[in-house]
Order: sequence, then structure tokens, then C-alpha cells
Amino acid sequence: MKKLIIIFLSLFCYTSIWAQNSIKGRVLQQDHTPLDYAEVQLIQNDDKLIKQSFSSETGTFSLENIAKGKYILKVLYLGEVLNSQPIDLNQDLVLKDILIESNKQLEEIVLKSEKKLIERKVDRLVFNTANSISSQGMDAIETLANTPMIKVQNDKISIVGKSSVTIMINEKIVHLSGEALANYLKTLRSDDIEKIEVITTPPAKYEASGNSGLINIVLKKNRRQGLYGSIGSSFSYNNKRNIGANGNINYQKNKWNLSLKANNYDGRNKNKNGYSYTGVTNGLENNGELTGKYKQKSVDFTVNYQVTDLALIGASYNYTSSKNDYTKYSQIEYFTVPRVMNDSVLTSLNYTDNPTSYHTLNVFYDQKLDTLGNKLAFGVNYFNNSPDNTNYINDYNATNAILNQLINQSALNYNVWSANIDLNYDLKWINLETGAKYTNFDNKSKVYFYTFENEQKVYDPTKSNKFNYSEDNYAAYLSLSKKLSDKWEVKAGMRFEQTKIEGKLQNDNSQFTKSYNKWFPTAYLTYTPSDDHALSFNYSKRINRPNSSILNPFKYYGNTYSYTTGNPNLAPSFTDNYELSYIFNGALSLTLNYYHVSNSFDVLSVFENGYFTESWYNMLNSDNYGFDISYSNKILPWWETNTGADYYFSSPYYSKDSTLKGMQGSTFAYYSQNTFNINEAKTVKVFLNWYHMLPNKEDNSRYNAYKTLSTGMKLNLLDKKLNLNLTLSDIFNTGKSSGTMYYTDNTQTFYNEWSSRRVSISATYNFGNNKNKKVIQEANFEDKSRSQ
Repeated sequence: MKKLIIIFLSLFCYTSIWAQNSIKGRVLQQDHTPLDYAEVQLIQNDDKLIKQSFSSETGTFSLENIAKGKYILKVLYLGEVLNSQPIDLNQDLVLKDILIESNKQLEEIVLKSEKKLIERKVDRLVFNTANSISSQGMDAIETLANTPMIKVQNDKISIVGKSSVTIMINEKIVHLSGEALANYLKTLRSDDIEKIEVITTPPAKYEASGNSGLINIVLKKNRRQGLYGSIGSSFSYNNKRNIGANGNINYQKNKWNLSLKANNYDGRNKNKNGYSYTGVTNGLENNGELTGKYKQKSVDFTVNYQVTDLALIGASYNYTSSKNDYTKYSQIEYFTVPRVMNDSVLTSLNYTDNPTSYHTLNVFYDQKLDTLGNKLAFGVNYFNNSPDNTNYINDYNATNAILNQLINQSALNYNVWSANIDLNYDLKWINLETGAKYTNFDNKSKVYFYTFENEQKVYDPTKSNKFNYSEDNYAAYLSLSKKLSDKWEVKAGMRFEQTKIEGKLQNDNSQFTKSYNKWFPTAYLTYTPSDDHALSFNYSKRINRPNSSILNPFKYYGNTYSYTTGNPNLAPSFTDNYELSYIFNGALSLTLNYYHVSNSFDVLSVFENGYFTESWYNMLNSDNYGFDISYSNKILPWWETNTGADYYFSSPYYSKDSTLKGMQGSTFAYYSQNTFNINEAKTVKVFLNWYHMLPNKEDNSRYNAYKTLSTGMKLNLLDKKLNLNLTLSDIFNTGKSSGTMYYTDNTQTFYNEWSSRRVSISATYNFGNNKNKKVIQEANFEDKSRSQ
């Protein structure tokens, strides 16, 4: 690792020696509005083209690695020379704003340029959604399913080879998870998405927590003012109905930008699940059926105000409430090994009421230091999560006589405050990103346990408790990047995080404290020999901190004879990620990766003295090797495919005092997602998608095969203002999960079955001035995820 860091630091030192000069500037129209897609040429000896670039949406351009000398700088638009000036280059040069003069009505010209579907940047893979016919007329979660290296199963999003994932919109963290996150993404339309960035090894700027990748959804940037928005609804049925409605309205006037979004979801679910434990002398088998309903409402308001041309201030607030109620019937059979007959049977009927509310408030201030992209940003963030969970437990014996009546009630009040400052500055010879952040996590949880005597509820103080948890994180980072030439680009960074933890149990005044710090290096190297080839190498170190729920040492009962408890002695685990990627012709993507996980925590299940218990321990290390290949392209003008496969080999090894057995083995999956244009106007499309994961092994588990086949149709009507989607998911109802977990003294099996065959219908109508809308900026808040 030290050698790797020395190599990259050496590269940065060399850049100051053989770095050449650069020319930067900004192209403006006569009314001082930016002119994007203007061609900037550097000419020598009258007609020799030395360098070429195009202005960005802010009008800025940059010409790098130029030898000293005399040149002519030309600005062209659609072939017309708008400006020409001599340049005598002796050092890095920042030009005054270039005001163009032309008789053409430039603002009325629509310039279309076809980007490649896949691009490789120095620290991320980019899927240009706007150029994909398969990603039009759908919601964001469906668009993610069409993106290379991203897997979506039953609305659960992951990056291939990653244990978890964080979703961002325009570099801003989405502060939701699970069903709430899926329902929010369904309110975003693919037609408003410019590209999706898959960041498998996040740079030093981002939080080092978790072996997660990042997915950044970049919305289209438009600039017209006015009122616009959309309304939509959806209906799906898989033996249970699910209904959703959403809407958003946006208003832009002069310096003000306002956005209001709202959605409502009402769903039903039903599944069967089973679990068995077979030890040396005893065992149990638990089969159950769960029926439930999930409701969610959310509202999101964002406001931006352009104080000056270089200063922007804004705030956003999100309120989300959800209610997840379910009834679970389960029958547990206890037996002696070898199993001849049951020793006893316990039947449980549980009803759970679980309302939850989220509040997220972000305030930010961005100060551009010049017109070339240098910026200083400040942010203050607050998040609150307040779930209340009441579990009514009724246990019956084999003759259906009431055995026990329990109530397990828990309340959580989770608060997160953070403040950050970030600087992006181009030092001419190198680009610098640096910043600092402070975060405070505060969690107050309460557990109340009740039994019944003579049909009267009785409080049990021995099984009730209050747990206070506080965590302070201090972080600072430095990241340096440099485009060494037209072919080579390098980036490296270092992040430092200091963590202090305090936990206290109120019933016995026991407490624990922890303090630790760690450096997190990142490194990236990209080689682009031509437009058709791109090769990159990435490295990052990550940390996975245990959250407060698995640190809390108190017992959460599922029934009279089973409970889960946390472990306050848990330490964080660390992951080292290495990745080598190659992209050919913007369509074929190949990725090799390796990551090592050390001191990871896993759950240990024990069946002893008639009680089934679960707790967490640091006991797992693993080496993981992977290969991913995908092809995303238009095979014919009317046929686009995203086809690929991924293979991973895992070699886990547990600590000697653990009873879990590492299952060395592989995972292989392949898929093909195809979209067909039916008419020339491209307003009618059909799609056919296939996914198949073979039986695989991970950690101490073996999972059975998983496969799905889906099809559907998309219609764009009323000049593409009305989008209709009809989808039949998992036609053969094969999307089930089951497997076996292996221990040195027992074997455990599990299954989860539901009707995965689902019919979905959705409609979205866009209204108002929905051409060239200016995207509205929202503040960043990365810390909410650990409250789940």
C-alpha cells in the first residue's frame, strides 16, 4: 500500500516538472449569457490545429498541455467564426470573457450531438441515459435497472460486487432507504435524467463509511424560466394491489428557483417464509405467513436564490411519514435429533404496528471564486428519524390454548447534525479539492416489555430499558487531480476520520466509550489512447461502522423463546478495493476487481436451553475477486440492448472462536435487457428483459438460483407529454429466495416466497414549460443512512 501511495505522489511531483501551459476562458453572448457548445480552436502557422475544446453550459473552456509560443485562438459556432485573437503564450493564461458578435439567433439553434452510451471518467463509469432509447418513458428505478453494473431486484438497488449502495441526485444524497427510497425514485422521470454515474470506488471527498458504491443520478440542466411540472399515478397487482400517485411543480423567475414534490403510496403484501435449525442434539422448524400493508406520504420543498452571478444560497426540507403494519402467523416445531417426532409445538400470532416519520433540513451557500469553476461551499444539515414499533405477541400451545401474551414496544428518536465546508480550486498545475466535516449522531431508544396476568397488562422492568447513544465524527480530506496529457489523467486523495462513541444503558447505568481514527487513501489512473479505448485503475479504502441498533446490548423479543441482542464491543471493519476497467467504443465494458474485508461483523445464531438467540460479533475476513462484462449499444436503429454477465469468487474465513463455516465459492449471473422501437416516430416501444443468477455461495451461506423474465410496452402520446407504461414482471413467477447457512455444530435453512409475478400500469403527464428547465440544486447530507 505504501508503494502505491509513493508512486502516485511521485506522479504528482513530476507533473510540476513537465507540466505545460494552459488557456482558460469563458464565452458569452452579447447579453452576457453563457454560450455552450461553442468550438474553441488554437491555431498555429495559419492553418495547423494544435488544440480543440468546446465550451460548457456555463460558457467555460479549457485548453491543456500547450507548449510556449504564438497562436491564434478562434471561437466558432456551427462553422461560423465568432471571435479571433492572437495569443502569445509564456505561462498559464486566463482570458477575459469573450463576447461574441453574430447576426445569428444563437439561442434558437438546437445543437444535437450524440454521446457514447458509456464513458469512463477518472473515478467513475458514466451511462449517458439521454442517448438510450431503452431508458426513455420510464421512472428512475427502471432506468437504473438498464444501467451497466447496477442490479435491481424487487426494487432493491445494488452495484454488482458491493454489499450496499448510496443514491445521489446531482451529487446530493437521497435521505431515504428501503420502500421509501424506491417509491421516491419512481416519482423521477427518465426523460429528465441526463446520465447515471456509477462510482464503485468513491473519492476522498465522500464519506468513507461502508463497502458501498455510489450512484449519482444527474438531471438534465436547462435554463428557461416559467412554470412546469408533472403528475403521475401507478397501479400494480401481484395477488395484492399497490397504488401510487405523485406530482411535482417547479417555478423559476429571475433569481428565484422553487420546487415542490409530493407522493403518496398505498401497498399490500403477502409472503410465506420458513426457517430451520438442526443441531447435534436438538432443532426447530419455523414456518410462517405474513400479510401486511405499507403506506407512505412525503413532501419535498426546495428553494434557491441567486444572490449574485457567483453566489447561490438555498434550502430544502423533506418530510416523509410511513406506516408498516403486518400480521404474522408462525408455527414452531421443536424436536430432538435425530428427528422422529416433535417434542413440542408453539404457535405464534404477531401483530406489528410500525409508524415512522422522517424530517430532513439542508441549508447551503455556494460561492464561486471566479467564472472558471473554482468554488467554496458551505452546508448545514439536520435529520430526524422517529419510528415507533409495537409488537403484540400471542403464543399458543399444541392444543391452541393461550400460553403467553406479550407486548414489546420500542421508540426511537434519532438525530443527526452535520456541517461541512468544501473547496474546489484549480492551481493551474493541478486541481485541488479539500474540505472538512463534523457530524453528531444522537440516538435515544426505549424498550418497554409487558406481560399479562389475569388479563391485565403488567410492566416488566427486567426486560425493559433505555439506551442512549452518541457518536461524533470529525473528517478532513485532500484530493489532487491532473490531466497529464490528452491520454493520461491521474487523481489521488486522502481522507482522515476521527470517531468518538458513548453508549449508556439507563436501567443499570452501565456504559461504554470508544475512540478511534483512520486514514483513507484513494487513487485513480486513467489512460485513453484513442476515442475508442479507455483504461483505468482505481483504489480506495473504506470503513463499515456498526450502527446503534446492533451496539445496543438489550434484548428484542420475537416471541417468548427467541430474541435478538446487540453487542457494544463491536469494532468497525475495513475494506480495501482495487479495480481495473476497460471500455471499448463506448459500448463494451470490462471490469476486474478485488477487495479484502477485515474484521467484519456477522450475526451468530444459537439454540440453547430452549431459547433461540442472535447477536453480532467481529469474526469475518474475506478475499473477493470479480469480473464484470457488459455490452450496451444500439444493435440496429430500432433495437438497443444491455447484455452482460458477472462472476465473483469469495474466500471467507471466520475467527477460531466462531461456529460459522466459511463457504468458499463463486457467484455467476447473466442478463439481457432489450428495447425495440415499433414505429418510426419512436413513440411505441416494447421491451424484453431476462436475468438469471446461478446457485452461489457467500460468507457461510449457499443461495439457490434466482431468475426472472419480464416484458412490457411504453407509449409516448400528446407530443410526448403523456407517457404510459405497461409491464409484466417475472412472467414465470420464479423470483424466489432460499438457501442454507452452515455452522460447525448446526445447519440452518431459509426460504421466502411471494407472488413475484406482477402487472404494473403507470401514467405520467408533463405540463407547463417543460423545455429547457433549469435544474434546482439541493444540499448534501450523507449521514442519515446509518439511522435505519
